[in-house]
Amino acid sequence: MRRTIILAGIFSIFGLFTNTLNAQEEQQASAASLYNDGLEKLKAKDYESALELMGQALEAADSSSETDIKVMQLAKKNGAIAAYYVGSKARKADDFEKAQEVYQQGVEYNPGFYANYIGKAQALEGLEMMAKAVGAYQKAGDVCEKAGKADKAEKMKSKAENMVAVAWGDKDWALVKDMAEAYLEGGKSADVHYYLSDALLSDGSSDDALMHVDKAIELTSTDADKYIMQKAEILKAKGDSAGAIEAYKMVKDSKYVERAKYEIGQLGG
Repeated sequence: MRRTIILAGIFSIFGLFTNTLNAQEEQQASAASLYNDGLEKLKAKDYESALELMGQALEAADSSSETDIKVMQLAKKNGAIAAYYVGSKARKADDFEKAQEVYQQGVEYNPGFYANYIGKAQALEGLEMMAKAVGAYQKAGDVCEKAGKADKAEKMKSKAENMVAVAWGDKDWALVKDMAEAYLEGGKSADVHYYLSDALLSDGSSDDALMHVDKAIELTSTDADKYIMQKAEILKAKGDSAGAIEAYKMVKDSKYVERAKYEIGQLGG
């Protein structure tokens, strides 16, 4: 996110606000004054103070007042921006717990502001809460997509998938299961179903492993042979020789054909 873009938005909001603000009651003026002070801190890049003042403005606002409703709307939007910068400073200092909390505050202030979702995912990864981080990257991707940030959305979802792939490559099967399940709660991926199938097969959960490899096959239109080979292996492990032979016969990729032929021969096909 470019700071110049964000600040341009702030000035625009400020101009709108100052044109509509009325000093009707002392409580309203207090909320507005806190907001304006917070906005000045935000423009001065004093993000900690800005975030605190935006929170105070929200606490002081009267939700039955039209003027204060406007204050609340603006305080949340600009509070979310301040939260992003405060969270990012904490994250860069490796204070991932504070970063995660502040980013979450930003998300609550403005659920449509994608930057705090990305920061939250990064903070969770820093805390080594990997399954939660995968889910957070997926959510960040969804919010980026809704915000019209297609490139960022793709990057976030790829990040989530790659995290599962790394755990799979390390054969950390318990972590693969946790991360893959978190990914699949909000996303679709043939590879992630395949990774999960492998993890389930490692502890003998062959029925669930078969279900996930079937899903992987269903989700891909090309290069499905590695998934088909996995299905054949699962069927063989279950003692379903006929099913395994049928699956092996579907394999066309030269990388797997010789092995598939060998397995067919071993199974008497």
